[in-house]
Order: sequence, then C-alpha cells, then structure tokens
Amino acid sequence: MSYLKLGTIIKTRGLKGEVKVFSTTHFAEDRYQKGNVVYLVNEKQTVEIPVHVSKYSFSQGFDYVTFEEMPDINLVEKYLKYDIVIKKEESQELGEDMYYFDDLKMCLVYDQNGNEVGIVTEVEEFTSRETLRIKRKDKPDLLLPFITDVFITNVDIEHKRIDVKLLEGM
Repeated sequence: MSYLKLGTIIKTRGLKGEVKVFSTTHFAEDRYQKGNVVYLVNEKQTVEIPVHVSKYSFSQGFDYVTFEEMPDINLVEKYLKYDIVIKKEESQELGEDMYYFDDLKMCLVYDQNGNEVGIVTEVEEFTSRETLRIKRKDKPDLLLPFITDVFITNVDIEHKRIDVKLLEGM
C-alpha cells in the first residue's frame, strides 16, 4: 500500500480528543476537511486505523485535528507518534509540473551530458524553495534547488529519472 504522509501526532490538546500534528503536507485544509477519511499508521506501517476528520484548525505552525471515532483524550493518547496518512490512490491528481515528494525520492539524477550525478535521497523544504538532496559517490551530498527550467530540465517519475543542468562548480 502506498501512502501520502500528512503529518505525525505529537501530543494531545484538551480533553475532547484533539491532537497536535507536525504537518508534512502543503494541503492541510483540503486533506482535513470534515468527513474525510484518513488513516493512523504506526512507524512500521503494520497498523492501519481509518478515522473520519470531525474538526481541523491551524495555530502557531501546527495542525490540530479531532476524529469522529475518538472524541475523548483517553481514546487518542495511544496514537501519539503515529503518522496520519491517506492512500495515494485516493488523493487528488496533481497539476502539470507538480510532484509528490515521495515520488522524487530514489530517482537517479543525470547532468546535461548524460552522466549520472547521484540519487535523490530527500526533498528538503527551505524557506525559499524545495531542494533535492542528491547522494553522490565519493563526494558530499549535493543540494539542488528544485527550479524547473533553471536546474531541473526533465522529470520522469515512471522511469525514476531526473535530468538537471548543473552550473560550473556544482
């Protein structure tokens, strides 16, 4: 099963089952609409608990979510450190030149000359923009801003390949 991670439950808030979530999604308001089904999964993804969102809010950089099935603090406490996910096939289609971060991971990266640069191990979010962390053989990792038509010339998710244009010195 392929999941899209929305965030991780880090603590409870109040007595009515509200949880504080460290978010990893750009679409929290869409994902946590009242009535939407999300899943609670443990670290090894051996447990999958479907729950319905009953309430969502955002405050001070964190998402706060309440689930219909867990209206009490005692029911949600055991899910601390669980991830909140949706099934990838249930998610909305992305627009052109938009990618899920998980789809970019493990893509092989090639430069403008067709030489293999390395493999994407992580997509990091900085204030200015998303950046690919590319693991290279016998060299430090390369951090490459994900800017299409400047550094990124082609992304082929199906074949796990990203073509890039590197500047001298990179």
